[in-house]
Amino acid sequence: MKFNEQHTIENHIIKFLKEELGYEYIKPQEFAKLREFENEYVIVSLLTAAVKKINGITDETEAQAVVREIKKLDSNEAFLNVLRNGVNLKDPETGKMRDYFVVDYGKPEDNHFVVTNQFYFEGNSENIRPDVMVFLNGLPVVDIEAKSPTVSSSIDYSNAVGQIKRYERNAFKLFWSNCFNIASDGLKTVYGATYAPAEYFLQWREEELEKKYGEELEVTLAALLSHDRLLDIIGNFILFEKEQEGAVKKITRYMQYRATNKIIERVQKGETKRGLIWHTQGSGKSFTMFFTAWKLRFDKKLKNPKVFVLVDRIDLDDQLYNTFLNCGGQNVVRVESRRDLERKIQSPERGIFISTIQKFSELGDEVKNLDENIIVLSDEAHRDNEGISAINLRSAMTNAFFFGFTGTPIDRVTLNTHRNFGEEGERYLDYYSIQQAIDDGATLPVTYEARLSKFFIDEEELDKQFDELTVGLNEKEKDRISKKYGKKEAIIKLDRRMEAIARDIEEHFKLYVEPAGFKAQIVCYDREATAKYKKLLDQLVPKNWSEVIYSPGDANTDPEELRTYNTTKAKREKLINEFKDPNSPLKFLLVCDMLLTGFDAPVEQVMYLDKPLWDHNLLQAIARTNRIYPNKGAGKIIDYYGITRSLYKALNFDESIVDSAMINIDKLKEEFGEVLGELKNLFVGINIEDPSIENLRRCLKIFADNIEKQKFFQEKYARLKLLFEVLAPDPFLKKHIRAFEWFTSVFIAFEKEYGMKESDAELLAKYGEKVKQLIQQRVDYEGITKNFRELNVNDLYVMERLNKMDDDEKALNLEKMLKQEISINVDTNPAYKKFSERLLAIRKEFEQHQIDLAERIKRYQELLSDIKKKGDEAKELGFTLKEYGLFVISEEFIVDSDKAAVHEFIKEMTGRLEEMLDEGWQESSKREEFLKEAKRIIQELVLKEYKGKIKVNDFHKYLNRLIDIVIKKF
Repeated sequence: MKFNEQHTIENHIIKFLKEELGYEYIKPQEFAKLREFENEYVIVSLLTAAVKKINGITDETEAQAVVREIKKLDSNEAFLNVLRNGVNLKDPETGKMRDYFVVDYGKPEDNHFVVTNQFYFEGNSENIRPDVMVFLNGLPVVDIEAKSPTVSSSIDYSNAVGQIKRYERNAFKLFWSNCFNIASDGLKTVYGATYAPAEYFLQWREEELEKKYGEELEVTLAALLSHDRLLDIIGNFILFEKEQEGAVKKITRYMQYRATNKIIERVQKGETKRGLIWHTQGSGKSFTMFFTAWKLRFDKKLKNPKVFVLVDRIDLDDQLYNTFLNCGGQNVVRVESRRDLERKIQSPERGIFISTIQKFSELGDEVKNLDENIIVLSDEAHRDNEGISAINLRSAMTNAFFFGFTGTPIDRVTLNTHRNFGEEGERYLDYYSIQQAIDDGATLPVTYEARLSKFFIDEEELDKQFDELTVGLNEKEKDRISKKYGKKEAIIKLDRRMEAIARDIEEHFKLYVEPAGFKAQIVCYDREATAKYKKLLDQLVPKNWSEVIYSPGDANTDPEELRTYNTTKAKREKLINEFKDPNSPLKFLLVCDMLLTGFDAPVEQVMYLDKPLWDHNLLQAIARTNRIYPNKGAGKIIDYYGITRSLYKALNFDESIVDSAMINIDKLKEEFGEVLGELKNLFVGINIEDPSIENLRRCLKIFADNIEKQKFFQEKYARLKLLFEVLAPDPFLKKHIRAFEWFTSVFIAFEKEYGMKESDAELLAKYGEKVKQLIQQRVDYEGITKNFRELNVNDLYVMERLNKMDDDEKALNLEKMLKQEISINVDTNPAYKKFSERLLAIRKEFEQHQIDLAERIKRYQELLSDIKKKGDEAKELGFTLKEYGLFVISEEFIVDSDKAAVHEFIKEMTGRLEEMLDEGWQESSKREEFLKEAKRIIQELVLKEYKGKIKVNDFHKYLNRLIDIVIKKF
C-alpha cells in the first residue's frame, strides 16, 4: 500500500467519523450516483428525505418545493440562515405561510450525517476533488483536507489550508452551504470558517477530549463534528460581522465555546447564579458575550429570557451595541436613559438590552423585577461593579444571574472581581490566560523597551529630579512652573524632555516600525501634553501622519490649543477607520484617555507610553498591540515614563501573568543568539562565511533523506527570521548580520531544493519587509534561484550538472526531477500514473535494501528515458505537450477513434483556444469569462465531431478532463 495522505490520514478520518462519531460513509463511486451532474453540490435525494422527515411531510411535491427554494440560494450567509431558520413557504394544505426546517436541532437523531471522500466537483475555474466532505441532510457543510506528514518536510497542514482557500475561489458554489473547514497533516490540525484567511485557522484544545483521544486530529474531529457539537456550532457559534469591506464570517474559538456553554449550563441548572469569565485581552471577549447572549435567547429550555449586557463606558456601549448589531444579533436594544432602563427592567419585554452600568446609579428603590429568568452579562467586570450602580443593579433584580467578563480581574481586599462575580471559593468559571492566547496564535507576545531613561519620572525623588531637569532656570521661573502644574506634571511637560521624546519617537518609528508597514499610538499624560506632542511631531513628520483623539473638554474654558483637537463622535470614528486602514497615510494616534481599552487595530504594533498606568489599566493598554497581523511578530511597548522599571508592582499581578504580558527586548536578543547557535551546530564543519554555490550544495546534503533535520532547519530559521523582524535595526544585530545573511542564503536554496514548487514572488512573499530588504540588498537571490532552479528533464544544463554530482546527490536530484515531471503530467496523461508507480517501487526497493545505490540510479535513468520517449512521441505526432495531453484523453474516451481524425480535431481545438486565450489569462480579472468561453468552444467542437462516439455517461467526464488540461497547461 502506498504511504500517502489517502492511506494514512484520509482513511483514518473516515474510519473515525464512521466508527467513533456515527457517520454514514458513502464511497465516492456510490455517492456519484446520487447526483445527475458533477457541478451539483446539493444532494437532492438526501435533502428531500430530510425535509420530509423533519417537517412531517408525506407529499413529495411539497418537499420538492422546499428543495427548489434552497437551490435558489447563492450566498454563504443565506445558506447559514436557512440551516438555522429553514425556509418560509405557503403550505399547500392550509394555504398559509409556514417554516420548513432543514435541520432538527432538538432531535439530532432525525438528521442525516454523511461522509464521503474524493468528491469530484466541476468548479467555476477548476475541477476539484476534496479529500473528505461532510454532508448534513444532503448539504456539504465541512471540507476536510489532509496532507501526509511523511511526503516532504515542506508539506504540512498549511498546504491543506492553502488548498481549501484555492477551492473556495475556484469552485465557489461547493462552499455556498459550507460552515467551516478543517486542515490536517496528522500531526497538527486546524479549523477555520469559510473564507477565513490562513492566519485565522487555529487549533482546538479541550482537556476532556485530549484525555480520551490523545491526538490533535481526533480531538478536533470529536470537538467539531460529533453530531451534537456540529449542530450546536452551526446553530449558535458562527456569525457574519459587517465590516467596511463587507460581511466577514467568523466561527467560535474553543475558549469562547467552552465559556458560553458553562454559562448556559449554570443558568439551566439554576443552582449557582454567578460566575466570572477571565479571558485575556485580544481573545475575542465581545464575541464570547455575543455567542452567550445569542444562545441564552434562543435556547428553548430557557424560555425566552431577558438578557442585560452592561458596559462601563459610553464608547464601549457604542462599540458593543454595534458589534451585536453587525454580527446579526436579533432583538438587540440599546437602553437610552435611566427612565428607559426602569421600563426595561419592569416590563415583560424580552430581548438583549445593552446599557452602561452608570445608568443604574440613580435607580429608585421601587424599581424591582423578581423574575428568575433574567441574565446579566457585565463587560469589563473589574470596573464599576462594586459601587452604588452595582448595588442598585443587584437590588433591582435580586433573582437574576450575574456573569462578569474581564481580561484583568482585580484581587484586593477592598476591590475584588473574583469575589464580586464568583461563588465562594471559585476564582473563575472559565479562565484563558495570556500565555494560552500566545501559544494558540490568538494573540502575539508583547515586548517592552525602556528608552531615554534619564527622563523617567521618579515618584519618590521628584524634588531632586525637578532641580536636575530645570538647570538653567532661575528660582522664580521654577516656582512659577511648579505652582502651575505641580512638580510631577511640570517634569513631564518640560519642553526639553518632550522635544527629546518626540525626536526619539520619530527616529524609532522610521527605523523599526514604518519599514514594515505598521502603526503606533502615543499615550500622553493629559490633553495638554497630547496637544503639545502633536505640535512637536508635526515639525518632524508630515502633518497627516498623526491625529489627536481625546475626550472633548469644556468649549468655554478650554484654551484654543486644546479646543483645536476636540472631535465629534463621527469624526473620531472616521479617524479610527483611517488608522485601521494600512493604505491610509495616518500612522500615529495621539491619545491620553481614549482608545486604551476595547480598541482593536491589528495594524498597530507599537505603543509609545508617556503616562503612568497601573494594574488592569496598564495590562489593557498593552493589549492594544497584541493583535494578529501578517509579519507582525510581536507588539511593542516603548516606555518613556518609567513604568516598566517596576513592572511587577505596576501590574500587581502574579509574576507568571506579568512575564506573559510583556517580554523584555533583551530576552529576545538572548534568544536570537541561542537560535543562531543551534543553527550553527546543524552545519558543523561547514564554513558559514562562504556564500558560494558549491558551499550551499554541501549544506543541502545535510538534509538529504533526513526529514527530521529538514523540519528542524525550517522551524529554527523561521524563528530566527521572526526575531530579526522584531529586533531590526537594533545595533545588537550588527555582529550577527553576516551569519544571518548566510543562513538566509542557505534557506532560499533549501526552499528551492526541498520546498513546494513556488514562484520567486511567492517565496519572497513569505519574508517580512526587513528580511526582504536584506535579501534584495545583501543576498545573491538571483544566483541561488538560478543554480537551485526546478529540474527539468529536457534541460541540458541540468543534465550536465547531474553528471558532475556524486552518487548520493545524483540519486536525490534524479528522484526530485522525476517527481516533478510526473506530478506535472499525471493528471492529464494516464501513462504518467504508471511512471509514478515505478518511481515509488524503485524508492521502496532501495529503502528495503533490495537494490543498491548504483542500481537505484540506473533504474531512475531508465525511467527518465521512458518519460523522454513520451515527450518524443508527442513530437513525432506533431504535438506540443498540452496538445498531446488532449490527444491521449480523447483517445481514451472516443469510441473507434481514427488517429488522423483525432489529430486534426486536437489541432483545431488548440488553435481555437490559443486564439481566444490571451497571454496571462490565468491572472486576468476576466479569467472566468475566458474559461467560460473555453468550455463553450470545447463543447461545440466535441458535439460537432464526436457526438455519437462518446458514451452518454462519459460525456461530462471527458469535457471536465479537457478543461483540466486547459487550466493546467494553457
